[in-house]
Amino acid sequence: MQKKWLAAACATAFSWALVPVQVSAQEPGQTIDRWTGDVELAYLVKRGNTRSDTINARSQAERDFADWRHQARLDAANAEQRNNSTGDMERSAERYFGAYKIDLKLDGANYLFNLIEAEKDRFTGYDYEASYALGIGRRMFDNDLHRLDLEAGPGYRQRRLEVPDDDGRRKEESALLRVGLRYLLNLSENAQFRQETSTEIEDDATLTRAATSVTSKLNSRLSLRVSHILRHNSDPAPTARSKTDQEVTVGLVYGF
Repeated sequence: MQKKWLAAACATAFSWALVPVQVSAQEPGQTIDRWTGDVELAYLVKRGNTRSDTINARSQAERDFADWRHQARLDAANAEQRNNSTGDMERSAERYFGAYKIDLKLDGANYLFNLIEAEKDRFTGYDYEASYALGIGRRMFDNDLHRLDLEAGPGYRQRRLEVPDDDGRRKEESALLRVGLRYLLNLSENAQFRQETSTEIEDDATLTRAATSVTSKLNSRLSLRVSHILRHNSDPAPTARSKTDQEVTVGLVYGF
């Protein structure tokens, strides 16, 4: 049943190219010869009955040419909390994530994408996870109010378990289907809503990542951002604590 669903999803993705859409296409020959993006930092300190230190750092950047579009993202999260029994500070979260994506524009709306992602999270039961996907994307609409990109395509994932499985193996490899969504809504001149969601479907598991944020400008360079990050693995490693991880942060953002 799942393989039939995967085939149907791929067919639906490629049918996007047959539907007309109105977008604000870049003028021929126009380029942006620099990276644009932002760097976000959030730091939380608790003292008293509870003692903990949490730091989250994120950076995203984009470079847009007439025919190509480059996007990069880096995330890091670390947290320490006092063990009330021993009084020692213990690591309660440690995660690093990186992604690089290249889009080849076919016309004003359609494009081909190549995406590579890598993640290291000490509390998922894996030493690392890495994946590569390629496929077709479509900018469904793009105007002064909002923008929506939809993507779908096949890919490949490799993982390394922290603890060997029953057969003594630590490496896992699998094919996958990736479906992605990126939505941007300009709430006002100084406020923006952003939603980025991706689902990677394998034969026996589904991995979903979702990042929701609202950003409000303080001045031309600095902004305040409220973010919610969700990660759900339907079939996690045996040593993982939970199928779902969530983060809610309020951070200061510097734009460039």
